[in-house]
Formats: sequence, C-alpha cells, structure tokens
Amino acid sequence: MKLTETQTGVVRLDGALTMDSVADTQLQLDKMLVNGAMTLDFGGVSHCDSAALALLLALRRRKDARNIKLSHIPASLYGLARLYELTPLLELPPET
Repeated sequence: MKLTETQTGVVRLDGALTMDSVADTQLQLDKMLVNGAMTLDFGGVSHCDSAALALLLALRRRKDARNIKLSHIPASLYGLARLYELTPLLELPPET
C-alpha cells in the first residue's frame, strides 16, 4: 500500500488494502494524522478485505475522527460494510 499526500490534507491510498498491508498503513496514517484534518482518497485501492474495515473502525475511534473525511470508497468496501452492518457506524459518504 502506497500513501501519497496529493495536496495539503489529502492522502491517496494506492494498492491492496488487505490483512497484509493494513498494519503498516495504519502506522503511516497515524503519523500523518498528527497534522490535523485529512481526507483519505481511496481512489487507488485495487483490492480490499475485512482488514480495511478494521482500519476504518480504528480511524473512527480516534478522538479527532471528525477531522477525517473519506472519498472514492471502492464498491467492494461498501459491500463489506453493508454485509457487516457497519455503514452507519463508519459514517461512509454516499455510495456513487
């Protein structure tokens, strides 16, 4: 998983967001989130599994969770969130 700050406060995720990559991704995001508000752009995520949901839940538990916005959520991640009935809890943006 590659994380790139594409513009101030916007981080693009590229690659597979799976059990193999989510721990390192979370560590990287934790370092980046110290700087305040952030939008996470999932537009480059090629594949995700339930570990991606665990990452989103961990982000929502943060005290500054309201400063974290999500964009370009893959349909597969929406599907997992619906399957586990986590869509309201994760506060996902409307599916497009």
